[in-house]
Amino acid sequence: MNFRGSRTGRRRVEATLELTPLIDVIFLLLIFFVMTTAPQSSPLERIGVDLPEAASGAELDEAEVDRVVLRVSPEGAVFEQRDDGTQRAVEAPLEFLQAVHRERPTATVWLFGDAEVAHGAVIRLLDAAREVGFKKVHMAVRPPG
Repeated sequence: MNFRGSRTGRRRVEATLELTPLIDVIFLLLIFFVMTTAPQSSPLERIGVDLPEAASGAELDEAEVDRVVLRVSPEGAVFEQRDDGTQRAVEAPLEFLQAVHRERPTATVWLFGDAEVAHGAVIRLLDAAREVGFKKVHMAVRPPG
């Protein structure tokens, strides 16, 4: 074995890795994943209610853990929206709110009323929440524009 450099003037060939095609593939994969991944949203944004517009809406506090979310469908049916995205029909809203108030009296109640629902259905739900004794009752709205 000859461990000395070659005296004939021939250079040793070095193996290199072309990075340009590799970078192109990485960018294509990045674009693919960005375009196919659904944006992360909170469960409250996935409720599926067409909220009415109002300029005086407040921001939803995602750190608020003790909340009750009620959705009123265009037909006037009331649903409890859970944090995991599931919902449950509420047949008797007053009794439901009384049971929740007994367990969690400091909870915040959020009402999501569809823009097409009769005004009276949302007002009856708002009145029931206040009658039961909830101190914080918010009506969700969509900002203008």
